[in-house]
Amino acid sequence: MFRLSRMARRSAFVASTILALGMAATASHAADKVTLTFANWADAEGATRPGIQAVIAAFEKENPDIEIKSEAISFSEIARQLVLRVRSGNPPDVAEVSGNDTILLALTGKVEPIDNYLDAATRAEVKPSSLEGLSYKGKLVAFPWTQAPAGLWYDKAVMQKAGLDPENPPKTIDELMKDLAAVKKSQPDVIPLGLDTTNRAFSLISNWPWMKTFGADPFAENGATSDAMKKYLSWMRDLAKKGYIDPGRKIGEFRPLIAQDKVAFLWDQVLLQGVIQSTNKMTDADFYKHYGVATQPAGASGKPYSFEGGHQLVMFSDSKHQEAAWKFIKYLATSPYATENYTLSYEASLTPLEKAPTDALAKKLDTPVFNAFSRKIMPTVTAVPYGPRFAPGATAIMAGVQQAVTGDMPIDQIAASIQQNLGN
Repeated sequence: MFRLSRMARRSAFVASTILALGMAATASHAADKVTLTFANWADAEGATRPGIQAVIAAFEKENPDIEIKSEAISFSEIARQLVLRVRSGNPPDVAEVSGNDTILLALTGKVEPIDNYLDAATRAEVKPSSLEGLSYKGKLVAFPWTQAPAGLWYDKAVMQKAGLDPENPPKTIDELMKDLAAVKKSQPDVIPLGLDTTNRAFSLISNWPWMKTFGADPFAENGATSDAMKKYLSWMRDLAKKGYIDPGRKIGEFRPLIAQDKVAFLWDQVLLQGVIQSTNKMTDADFYKHYGVATQPAGASGKPYSFEGGHQLVMFSDSKHQEAAWKFIKYLATSPYATENYTLSYEASLTPLEKAPTDALAKKLDTPVFNAFSRKIMPTVTAVPYGPRFAPGATAIMAGVQQAVTGDMPIDQIAASIQQNLGN
């Protein structure tokens, strides 16, 4: 019978011991590794998927003890799924949210307050204004990821053809109306003003600054029947009757048109530059010669307003990995790599940081568009009244706006109908 020599047996024992120790170490390392689930729509959209996947890979490389499992969910579906998962006790560790969805999630009582993790140094890095509107019951429930306020974009070539000063966009509603009339007369095939008036929650968010500059607040007591709201509705009707707006288009449908010089003024977010340049292949230098952006023309209030349409990040109280979740949130929102390779490159949005973390990023942010949004438009952002009443209220209000721009029903009657449908 074949027998191993004593030396061979010893070698086999040593080898098996080393193998066992290696397997034990590997198992221990695997046990120590944290897997975070990240619910987001960035990975669900072709335009942003490469960017978010690269940032996730970079984070995992810097944090080998954390693995990110991205759960791609469409923007239109994510809020409903998150609420259902939170109620069933199975939320993701981190989620991308925006607008009214942030507050609706906070209402579940299952969003982990960021205050418990936000250190003084990180708080000092972000703009104080970027944290506004992200608190619930005195607790910070979300962290700003990207910032995307709206401004009045203008096509300088269209303005020049209309006999307008392309370097002097309108500053008041009266000036705007005169400019729209000049565009309509000189270029009948051009939409003078791109404004989303469709019946959806985003349209109310987009129109909120226009209501605000007229002094209107339809959610206030009897606010839909106030004189200010009626003046806003009358102005909207005037825009439609004179052919200054195209009521049937969503905001995204105006974007390729302004890239083709078919829209004179467009109420849109900071991301518009990227859309235009991807459509007409303009260089940065040519873009800044051709397009500009300014604050909203002021109405009766005498003040311009804007809305903030950026994205936030939340974590959940049922998560077993909250420290790791916060590390990931902080990386996405504040790291130089994520800022350069996602926020600026793919979202084409502003960063929540008070100042750029590197000289290279500071140079990238030093453009006419980013400077206009950061220095002039961001200070005009006004809070939108998010909460459980917002979504159904948006349907009632925007239905009234549509009646104003497409029909002949008396404005008083439209205002009364909005008020009745709001239930106050």
